[in-house]
Amino acid sequence: MIDHFKNKLKNNFKINPGSLLAGLILFLNFIACLCPGIDTGFQITASAESDSVYLYDESSKLTPDEYQFCMDSLETASQLTGMHLVVILGTDELSDSSIESLAKSTYDLLFPGTWNSDGLCYYMDLRGHSPTYDYISTCGMAQFYYTNAKNNDRVDAILRSLDAYLVPAGSEDVTGAVAKFCEQLEYYYNAGIPEHYYVYDSQEHQYYHVEDQQIIATDTKPYLPWDRAMLLGMIGLITGIVVAAIVFSTVKIRYQFKTSLTPTNYANKRTVQYRQQYDRFIRERTTKTKIESSSGSSHHSGGSHHSGGHSSGGHGGGGHHR
Repeated sequence: MIDHFKNKLKNNFKINPGSLLAGLILFLNFIACLCPGIDTGFQITASAESDSVYLYDESSKLTPDEYQFCMDSLETASQLTGMHLVVILGTDELSDSSIESLAKSTYDLLFPGTWNSDGLCYYMDLRGHSPTYDYISTCGMAQFYYTNAKNNDRVDAILRSLDAYLVPAGSEDVTGAVAKFCEQLEYYYNAGIPEHYYVYDSQEHQYYHVEDQQIIATDTKPYLPWDRAMLLGMIGLITGIVVAAIVFSTVKIRYQFKTSLTPTNYANKRTVQYRQQYDRFIRERTTKTKIESSSGSSHHSGGSHHSGGHSSGGHGGGGHHR
């Protein structure tokens, strides 16, 4: 019966993977309650102290102590960041798009509200062989703390930091990866939202940015050059024109010439004397200095350039192969 439901889940990912997964989990937990002797192989729990953390262990790799350690780490991170957290330890042979859909749908089912629900769903691929695909889905305010812009991709940085615990496939340190995941969430949350960061939702065709800890939706891109930079530019231009006019007027008044400005006014042929002078060097030494081209530098700075993040249907995030 369990295999039947798991196969049904795989075959219906395109319909509603999150609903099917949650329905399957609830059904199996219901069976486990009725028949305590049956091991369903599925675990999904909410902390007794908080309903903002869920850990689903399809791999069954965690011992009870390891499971509790992961839950404690997730609870601490949730309390410090104010984010809902979902971690799925998946073992099924799924495509990248199915994993992404599963992470998004599961989060929506557990914490509905899209832009009003702040949190992440992390799918850890534990199929046991390469290639593997880990994915983090962000929702609400999490999209602004855990960015996915081209020049500021914090989601990718988080996933790459977990490789040390998850490579090679089949020998993953799950508890270490979960602890590192929580550490990274706290680090980037404390780093704050990047200045002038915004998210474009391709499905809703809306731009989102944060003002006073509130998510603002607009039809046009926020932080446009003409909105702020051009205003400062116009002020600077006007100021420059005024200063230039003042300087020009001052110079013109100070230097009033009664005669025309020609070389003959400065050079008197009778008083001009020409001399020839020679330089004799006792020693001659030549040195060569290599001038480094700035284009050859390997240092890249993106401090003043910001690109927007991307989202679809209220979910941001990103994936990573290992």
